[in-house]
Amino acid sequence: MNVRAINALDNILNEELTFGSMIKNIRETEYEGMTQIAFSEKVLGLSKSRLSDIENDRKMISIPKAIEFAGKLNQSKRFFVTIAMQDMVKKSNLDYVVRLEDCQNSKLAI
Repeated sequence: MNVRAINALDNILNEELTFGSMIKNIRETEYEGMTQIAFSEKVLGLSKSRLSDIENDRKMISIPKAIEFAGKLNQSKRFFVTIAMQDMVKKSNLDYVVRLEDCQNSKLAI
């Protein structure tokens, strides 16, 4: 998903898209309102309190964990990593937008 799509989602949700809000939305829509307990234990393999912390943006997740969640939820790894990294950038009070590109299709310029 690109930045325009993320911004469109933000406008629809009337709130900024965070990793936590994305996970909560997936749980409530694609898993038909599954409880945090069931979703955390049966789908993601973590504690209910950890899921609550993630969904309420009290805890961020690592890039490897974002990749793991994407696999378990049959979602885009690139999108999950982008949102997780954007949360990290925002928490650091940086005004940057994270964009990921395939290394095979672009030149790395630093």
